[in-house]
Amino acid sequence: MARNRRDAAEDRRRAYRAPLVAAVKQRRNGEVALAQCQNLCETGMELRRPADEIPLAGSFMSLVFELPDGESMVEARCAVVFEQPQGSFQRTGIRFVEISRRDRRRIARFVKKSQQAHDRRSV
Repeated sequence: MARNRRDAAEDRRRAYRAPLVAAVKQRRNGEVALAQCQNLCETGMELRRPADEIPLAGSFMSLVFELPDGESMVEARCAVVFEQPQGSFQRTGIRFVEISRRDRRRIARFVKKSQQAHDRRSV
């Protein structure tokens, strides 16, 4: 049975998002800016950025960030899927469009460990 775009978006929202506060270097059109990761899943992340920055919805960027696994930085090419004002900041939803298999596996391990810890606390 084929799914429409709305179903796919709802499925993505149901995925567990691991809390992660980390500095993220974003590069777009030769410009570099810093943002803060709020949460992470295998397919993307939510960023917190200053509200006075230029809106990015629909654009692409490269991101670099560190997972707390002690390995090298994660690098990904990303699409901006949403932006939402939040006080003096902007919530920005990011979808990974190009990321190495190795980095995707690292993210999956991090998210799985976070979810297992969350499930243990919920019992």
